[in-house]
Order: sequence, then C-alpha cells, then structure tokens
Amino acid sequence: MVFKIGLNGDNANLIPVDHFGDGYVSMFVMAVIQAIAESNVDDKCLFLFEEPESFLHENHQEYFYKMVLCSLAEKGHQVIYTTHSDRMIDIFDTKSIIRIDFDENEKRSVKKYNKIAQFQSQNENIISLDNFNSFIKSVEPNLNKILFSRKVVLVEGPNDLLSYNYAIENKINSIKSDLKYSKAYLNFKNISIVVHHGKSTAILLIELCKHFGLDFFVINDWDFETNFIDAVNVFEEENHLKESQLYLIENEEERSATKKGMITTNWKLLKAATLANIHFNIPKLEQVLGYDSDNKSSLGIWNRLNEIDEFSNDFFPDSLFEFLEINELAEENEENQPAIADDNLPF
Repeated sequence: MVFKIGLNGDNANLIPVDHFGDGYVSMFVMAVIQAIAESNVDDKCLFLFEEPESFLHENHQEYFYKMVLCSLAEKGHQVIYTTHSDRMIDIFDTKSIIRIDFDENEKRSVKKYNKIAQFQSQNENIISLDNFNSFIKSVEPNLNKILFSRKVVLVEGPNDLLSYNYAIENKINSIKSDLKYSKAYLNFKNISIVVHHGKSTAILLIELCKHFGLDFFVINDWDFETNFIDAVNVFEEENHLKESQLYLIENEEERSATKKGMITTNWKLLKAATLANIHFNIPKLEQVLGYDSDNKSSLGIWNRLNEIDEFSNDFFPDSLFEFLEINELAEENEENQPAIADDNLPF
C-alpha cells in the first residue's frame, strides 16, 4: 500500500508520503490511527507501538498520547506501547505504567514495576491535585530523569548538583585517567542527579522512587552544627521524638520553634530514606567544602572545588561511593592492570 499526498490542494501531482521527513510521516500515521479510533466502534483490536514519540515534537507527543492512544483505549481497544518520553504517560494514573529495566546479573530485561493500586504512601495520595504545587515544582521537571533512570541521586540545590557532578568526575578520572569517560560515567550507568530544592519536596521524590522501585540516594544539609543524626534516627514515632529532651532542649534552654521544626523535617527525611540511603552535610555543603564566604555564588563554589585535591568522607561518604558503583569500577580497573614482569634481576 502506497500513500500519496497532494500539497496545498494540488491533487494532480501527488507525492508518496515516504518522500517526506520522519516527523511528517509520523504525523501522517498518527492521523490514520486517529481516524481508525474515531470510526471503528465495532471491532476491538490490539494496537502495538514501539516508541511512537520518535521524530515527534514534544507537543505532538502529548497530542498523540491524549488524542490517539487514550482514544483507542476509551473505545475498548487494547493499547501497548514502549516509550522513553514522560510526555507519553500520565503520572496521575500510574496503574497504566509498566517499567522495564535491564538486569545486569541475569543479562535480560525484567519487570521492575507493574502496580494496579493507586499511588499512595501513609494513606496519602502523593501524586494528586492536593500536591499539585509540589508536583509542578519538584516532580514534573525531573519526571523523565526519574522514571527512565536506573538509579537516582537526590540533591538539595544547584550548588550541590555542581559539587557532586564535579566530585564524581574527579573520582572517576582518578581511576580511569579518561576525562571524557569521567564526564559521561553517570550517563553510561544510567544514573541521574536530580535537584529537589528542599526537604519536604525531597520526601515527595523519595516516595516516587520507592513506588517505582528505583534505587535512590539522598544528599541534604543537616542545618545543625553538631551531629546528632543517630540520636534522631532512634525515634520511630513523631510524637515520641517531640516529647524527648533532644527535641525540647538545646544547651540547657528550650529550643526555638524554628529549630524544633528543622529537627522534625530531618527526622521525616531520615525515616523516608532510611539511614543507609542518605547523607547529611554538617552543618551544610559550603562549610564541608571549606568555602568560607556567605555568598552562595556558584562561581565561588566552583573555584573552591578546583582547590580540593581529595574529597573527604564528610562530603563524599563510602555509601555514595558504593551507590554510584565507583568501587566496582576501581576493582575492575585494578584487575585489568598489566602485571609487572619478573625479570629475575636482583634490583
């Protein structure tokens, strides 16, 4: 079957559709499928699409999803498609999503997510209109990175993103002595760094990662001069935390309402992530890096990063080192080092 199109109403000189660009062809196919969806009410069909977003503009991707794929499903047809685009899914309807990932151990694709229940946590519907403001600020800009990544690192702000990207490149380059590979390491491993812009929105993104079965690691400022993380983590119930001397008293005086709120937020973050999946910079990123200025200039942070020869465990803990699989890279690199030949010389 050959489709031909007359441009600008010229039906005398028809041009085969395959003479056009891939984007135009995709739009044409979309129109044909939409016509089927609108006209065929008797037959129930199975429609299979492989990455239908290919060659489509982002707005056309959303149009195809809403007007074609959803229309087919609403008319009783079964629709199955693969995609790498968050424009082709409805995060408010996670029941329709199946997440596939490649298992390095089994060397095959495996089903990582397929839940038909509503997305809820602690009896709260996380992705809902009640949380629409937080969704737009934190989830929506990062949705593609989160859903289509193998692992996710959640950092607090732009300077954290700058600092940890730099530190990761630095550590990889020290192992591989390959700057290009160091810059592309996270991409190669399909690991994303996502800025959450605050502890309350971090919890939202943590719940999203847990719901979709994604490995995650969280990095935040502790915002207190002293380290009492383990002491806070002991409490399993919020009311027990708020009754404790740790919560109520600081230096033999009652804590301010602001400090109490900070402890509560840190506790909630700890419980959402668990201690193994979180790192706190104490009291904050800038001081851990030895950046003394009160000006949170990214240029100032960048200059300070370039002065650091080796990043301390206070900034880059072993747990993050392992989460990013840098330890495996180091072991693999060591195994591949050529052995030194024994020349039987006495020196």
